[in-house]
Amino acid sequence: MPASSRAADAAETAVPLSPCVVVVKTPIAARLAVAARLASSGERLVEQVRRAAREHERTLATVLETLVRHGVSPLQVSVDALHAHARRAIAAASLVISVGGDGTLLAASHWVTGAALLGVNSAPGSSVGQLTLARRSTFPRLLARIARGTLAPLPVTRLTIALDGLAGRLLPPALNDVLVADERPAATSRYALRLGRRTAEHRSSGLWVATAAGSTAGIRSAGGRPMPLTSPRIQFRARELYRKPGRPVALASGFVPPESELIVESAMSTGRLFVDGARLALRFPFGARAVFRAAEQPLRFFAGADRWPHG
Repeated sequence: MPASSRAADAAETAVPLSPCVVVVKTPIAARLAVAARLASSGERLVEQVRRAAREHERTLATVLETLVRHGVSPLQVSVDALHAHARRAIAAASLVISVGGDGTLLAASHWVTGAALLGVNSAPGSSVGQLTLARRSTFPRLLARIARGTLAPLPVTRLTIALDGLAGRLLPPALNDVLVADERPAATSRYALRLGRRTAEHRSSGLWVATAAGSTAGIRSAGGRPMPLTSPRIQFRARELYRKPGRPVALASGFVPPESELIVESAMSTGRLFVDGARLALRFPFGARAVFRAAEQPLRFFAGADRWPHG
C-alpha cells in the first residue's frame, strides 16, 4: 500500500483528541479524613503515601502539558465528583483519560458512551493498574500515536445490569465485574439463579459476574478462568459455595453466551450489588431480581491486550 494511502487510512481511524475529559484520582494524602490519621502513623507509611501523591501530581502535570501541546483544552474532573455535569461531559467526549489507578478508570468508564477511554497509572509504585495502558513516561508517545491513528482502541464488552425488582432500574454498565453479596462480609449470601432453563439456589459468600476485562480480577482469585480481553462472553462463579456432601450444586460457575442473560434473585434482606468495586454499592433486597447480559455496544478501550490470555 502506498504511503499516502496508509496516511489516509490512519487519518480516518484516528480518535479525535477533543472534546476531552480527564478524570483524576484524589490521592490518599489529600483526603481530609485520612490526613489526621497519617499524622499519628509511622514515618514509613507517611512517606509511602506522600511519595505516591507526589508521583501522581507529576503524572497529572505531564498529561495536561501533553494535551496542551496537541491543542487540547481538557475538562478536568475529580473521580469523587462525577455529578450530572461531569457525567454529561464524559458522555459527550471523544476521548476520556483517567489519571489514577484501576478504580479511577472503572468509575470513569461507567459514563463513557461513544468516547475512547485511556487509563494512565499515575503512581505505578503503589498501584497495580491492570487496566491502565499508559504511565507518565509513555503517555506523550501513546497520545501521539492516538492522534496519528496508529494506535486504535479495542472493542471491549461491558456488563449491563437491570433491576426489575426496583422499577426496572438500569444501572451504569460494569467494565470489570459485579459482586452479588450480603452487605455484611461474614453473612451468608443467599440467592437464586436462572440461565436459560437451568435454575439453582445458592448459599455462598457471594457471586461474581465478570466481563473478559474483569476475568483476571476477583473472579480469578475465586477459581475463575481468565478470558481474552475482547471476548463477548460473561462469566459467573460462586465464592465459597455451600455444598451438601455427595450432592452437586447447579450453576456453581459458567459462562453466559452473547445475547443470553443470567437472572439472579435476592434472598437477602441486606443484599448488595457491588459494581466494579466498593465505590458503587446498590441495595439488592429480598425479592429483587438482577438481569445480567453483555452490553450491545462495546467500550472503545485503549488497553494492553497482552495482559489477558489469547485465543
